[in-house]
Order: sequence, then structure tokens, then C-alpha cells
Amino acid sequence: MGADYRGGFMGVSLRGVLVWGVVGGSGSPSPTTPHQGHPLGLLRSLGPAAPPRHLHNRVQEHQKLFQEDNGLPVHLKGGAMDSALYSLTTLICSVGTCYSLWSLAQGSKPKKN
Repeated sequence: MGADYRGGFMGVSLRGVLVWGVVGGSGSPSPTTPHQGHPLGLLRSLGPAAPPRHLHNRVQEHQKLFQEDNGLPVHLKGGAMDSALYSLTTLICSVGTCYSLWSLAQGSKPKKN
């Protein structure tokens, strides 16, 4: 008593290559995978495309940077990008607040007929 799937498209990533195939329906092929005979073949083909790389651990460098006593708040210690993002966020919030107050003022006025 399995579910009767009538067809559709299925995208399968095979080690970095995207393969599209028609799934289900009458006379249509099964999903296009290189491991059709193996029950776990699809799971193997969806695994990581490359072995994990050994990345340089920079946690201690970041700890030194953020624990340094230089008078800056923690959200600005990352440098110029943090400062730019903070300024942009402040600008967007200020514009949104002004627009909200303007909208409330416009909505509180009586309608003109």
C-alpha cells in the first residue's frame, strides 16, 4: 500500500553536478543516479562533494581582538565594516521611525471630503 506518485521533476546533486530527471508517472524513468542498483546509492551520491579541509583556527586571534581594552563597544571592535554596518542600521531605524511617526500623524487627521 505505497503512495502512488504521478510524476514531477527531481533535482539531484551528484558531487557538484546537478542532474534533472522525471520521476514517477507511467512509463517515465526513475531518478537519474549512477547508483541505481544500491539501496543507499542516492544517499552516497548526496554526500559531501570534497573531503573537509583543515581550516586555520583563528579563535584565539579573535579573542585577543575582542577582549582588548581600547574603549570601543564590542559591536564596533571588528573595524570599518562593523562601523559601516552600525551606521547603516542606525540610519535605517531612524528613517523607519520618522516614517512611522509621519504615518501616524497623517492617519490622525480627519478625512477631507
